[in-house]
Amino acid sequence: MSETQTSGKKGRPSLFGAVGKAAPPERIEPPPNQDQAPQPRTPRAATRGRQDRQDKRQIAGFFSSECAKQLRMLAAEKDTTVQDLIKEGLNLMFTAHGKPPIA
Repeated sequence: MSETQTSGKKGRPSLFGAVGKAAPPERIEPPPNQDQAPQPRTPRAATRGRQDRQDKRQIAGFFSSECAKQLRMLAAEKDTTVQDLIKEGLNLMFTAHGKPPIA
């Protein structure tokens, strides 16, 4: 089909005919100073992470919804965080197994 031909439907121009008719896209110039490495927005970005999490690793597990809910409720009752309750539980387990409480 040529540009003037239509597709099988009445009066609809062929998409194949439109290929190549569009104007070439404009060249987009990069902003000035693109060759320099981006500077960190904050000093914290340069240190890669929160200061209170330095030298720490995340430990995670999958538990039932009921367990998660009970843990959150206990944290609220004790006016503490879930993380502090988990830390307390780990330290109790370490002690029970003859290890120092280091969590």
